[in-house]
Amino acid sequence: MKKYGITTVFTLIALFVCSLTMNAVSPPRNYIHDTKEENGKVISKTIFLNEDGLLSKEVKYEFTYYDSGKVAEKKAYRWNSRKNDWTPFYRTTFTYNTETGEIHSVYGIWNGKANEYNLNVQEIGLPASDYENIFS
Repeated sequence: MKKYGITTVFTLIALFVCSLTMNAVSPPRNYIHDTKEENGKVISKTIFLNEDGLLSKEVKYEFTYYDSGKVAEKKAYRWNSRKNDWTPFYRTTFTYNTETGEIHSVYGIWNGKANEYNLNVQEIGLPASDYENIFS
């Protein structure tokens, strides 16, 4: 029984040291954000990776809003360097129930074959009081 306890401790220590080594080897990434706003609302945000002053496109987000000013939809795109274009990644739609005070969101990943966001669809309900935390 003691053999298993000592082996477990040494295994955990080895994993911890490996983790520290891996973190030390990979330098932190430097990202730059290009945010576009209209009427005080973020309509798009593009994320660039900055490597020694060279910027490469990574991810782009687009937002649409209801007339009330709340977020209706968020779409994410990944940069496809082979096609030199943005490829859809996922979409989250939001609806707001004023009676229950709930935000209902539907998330789906892009299905290129069907040309729709129907992969890994997930739905969640959140309290409306979380709005600022969700969209900050």
